[in-house]
Amino acid sequence: MNKVFLVGNLSPDLDMRVTLNGKAICSFSLTVNFKTRVREETDAIDCVAWDTLAELIGQEGKDGRRVAIEGRLHTRQLEGADGQRRKVTEVVVRDVEFLDRPGLGRVSQ
Repeated sequence: MNKVFLVGNLSPDLDMRVTLNGKAICSFSLTVNFKTRVREETDAIDCVAWDTLAELIGQEGKDGRRVAIEGRLHTRQLEGADGQRRKVTEVVVRDVEFLDRPGLGRVSQ
């Protein structure tokens, strides 16, 4: 089973694009706080959403909005301009719920 549930704040620098075949894609980081025995820490987790879900996040997701997301973990290989390959792991978002604005509620893909 490959399922991820996260609650955090959207990064203010959303990257909204359209593919060559017209599909919307929104890449962003989700800032998630967690506590260890010693202190509170923060992770920035890379996420990507597609189609209408991407459009909604692109429109409503500015200014660090608090959201809950559900998705799956995806790993892929990228080749840089220098020819070096690197591994990228991100959450592919299937469901988002805007927690700080009750009117929008939950949106699934």
